Amino acid sequence: MVYFSIYCDPVPGQEEELDRFIVDKAKKFWTTQTGVKGYHVYADKLVGWPERTIMIELQDLSNLQRILDSAEHKRMRREFMTNIARAESQIQDVIV
Repeated sequence: MVYFSIYCDPVPGQEEELDRFIVDKAKKFWTTQTGVKGYHVYADKLVGWPERTIMIELQDLSNLQRILDSAEHKRMRREFMTNIARAESQIQDVIV
């Protein structure tokens, strides 16, 4: 298993728009892709910290690369970027 994690902060005042996007559009996109085993969204519980974490579980790295290279993902990413002030991502592999 491979985990693709995205950490992002919404543009101030656009928290609801970002949440709608990642819970509706992004979830539908990711969960319909071949090789995706799970999609989870977490909100930071610290008061005043609006960070969202999106964790996508994939069968393997080749599935992730295929998805990231797709035209549909590029369109989704452009829309996602309009709702965020900052983003970081990681690719993690299970050791144990």
